[in-house]
Amino acid sequence: MHQPPPLPGARPAGPGWWRRHWRWALPLTVLLTTAAAAGLIWFVLVQWSQFSRGSEPYQEAMRRARCSVDLVAHLGEPIQDGFLPMGGMESSSTGTGSSQFVVQLRGPHGKGRLFLQAQREQGQWDYPMLYVLVKDAEPIDLTALDDAEAAQECALEACRGQGDCPVSVVPLEV
Repeated sequence: MHQPPPLPGARPAGPGWWRRHWRWALPLTVLLTTAAAAGLIWFVLVQWSQFSRGSEPYQEAMRRARCSVDLVAHLGEPIQDGFLPMGGMESSSTGTGSSQFVVQLRGPHGKGRLFLQAQREQGQWDYPMLYVLVKDAEPIDLTALDDAEAAQECALEACRGQGDCPVSVVPLEV
């Protein structure tokens, strides 16, 4: 069977869109897919960071770190935490849970790493391991006070109030 002759004035069909534009469309598709994947990964990391930083163990660890006279003497003020804490958190509806984090700390005079392990029993958090490693110094233990006492006071504010802070701990100018 033969094809009918083309209509007068009609042009023969040319190559399709993809055949004409693949040289720029393919790299653009790959680039957009890669950018979307990177954007999704970035979004997940930001959400994890915000979730971690908002947790009660993380907040308590940072409060203790900022109230530690020894740590402020090594790192200076203000003490800031890194963008992405490493670790994990588990909790159950029965009031139990656990949390383990490693947080990068930095201040005007140096850097350190905060190690946190917390256990929750009956809705109360306990911190059996909470210390900071700084360069050229012994680990700084932040579990020295029991949890009830630690929640009520800040050693740095107390030492400033009494005027007996070490020389290296200079008050923050506000």
